[in-house]
Amino acid sequence: MYDCLITGAGVVGLSLAYELAQSGIEVRIIDRGEPGREASWAGAGILPAGNTATATNSFEQLGGLSSQLHLNWSKQLREETKIDNGYRRCGGIHVARKAADRVALLNCLQYYTTHNIRHESLTSAELVEHVPCLAGPTSRNEIQEACYVPDNAQLRNPRHLKALLAACQTKGVEVSSQVELLGFETSGQRITAALTSTGPIYADQYCVTSGAWTKPLVEPLGWSPSLKPIRGQMVLFQAPDQLFLPVINEASRYLVPRDDGRILAGSTEEDVGFHKETTVEAIANLVSFACSLVDRLKTVPVERAWAGLRPSTPDRLPYLGRVADWDNLSVAAGHFRDGIWLSTGTAKVMSQLIQGKTPCCDLSDFALGRDVDPTIHQNNT
Repeated sequence: MYDCLITGAGVVGLSLAYELAQSGIEVRIIDRGEPGREASWAGAGILPAGNTATATNSFEQLGGLSSQLHLNWSKQLREETKIDNGYRRCGGIHVARKAADRVALLNCLQYYTTHNIRHESLTSAELVEHVPCLAGPTSRNEIQEACYVPDNAQLRNPRHLKALLAACQTKGVEVSSQVELLGFETSGQRITAALTSTGPIYADQYCVTSGAWTKPLVEPLGWSPSLKPIRGQMVLFQAPDQLFLPVINEASRYLVPRDDGRILAGSTEEDVGFHKETTVEAIANLVSFACSLVDRLKTVPVERAWAGLRPSTPDRLPYLGRVADWDNLSVAAGHFRDGIWLSTGTAKVMSQLIQGKTPCCDLSDFALGRDVDPTIHQNNT
């Protein structure tokens, strides 16, 4: 019998297993496929800056905590596994070329000021000084507003997941792939076993971290989360050298430079169910977006493209907490575009919750029973 069984070996599940194992908890984690191969693998690994000291709600607290933890986790994982997860405090450039995007960016600047997050507004000359490859749209007077956030960071998702998996196994976590959760055996208000495709698994505590696949797993227990998959497509350019250093953001799209010259361009938000295929139109739009910002990308080959299914909730906040009426079942799912970023903080607070401790962040905004309108999905995508 295990102390805790985790269902779903994405970045949230693996991070939680790693955090629990460091407290001496005996953990098993199962996944219907291969660990770390869904939305966690497909993302860009952008880590926004945060500040717990000025946080005014649950999301800001969790974001600030997660940003603080990523640097320490990166160092610790590298020491334990010899795997560099690609964590870099590379900074972030934010630009706006449309009037509506300029208004949104000005609101972000006010937010940064209020929350004491380091930033600086950039003139056209300063923008080109920071990122010379943006000289094209700057010279064409396309950019209406720009700013630089020095504490934004990034990591490489596949390497981070590889390091997490190795660290979990080193700490005694039993990781099982190709094991599907079929249901739960219950007694009173407790889960007594997880019924899986390989037989029952017994544990004291159970946590579902299955991302977009969470809803059908918990619905038989009386809770139906407003959670659905949103497809995000990505393009990878293969430049011969590093064209720029900071992540470049424009509204919901971005360009992420890797140390080896590769550049990620993302991402779409598509409500298409569990269809993970890429489309010619979306990939063409991402390539056009990237080349319109960085002229040099017009001559850089596209290495490949892919898509992932983000777990989305109507209010864009994850579900973190206990499932009502069950003493030993919890859920951590629905992180949408912030799974990698919030994974460290989520692991910390969920580990505390599972061990019967008071979480270091207020989880009220993430409550499983909060009132969310499922129809909002349509308006936000």
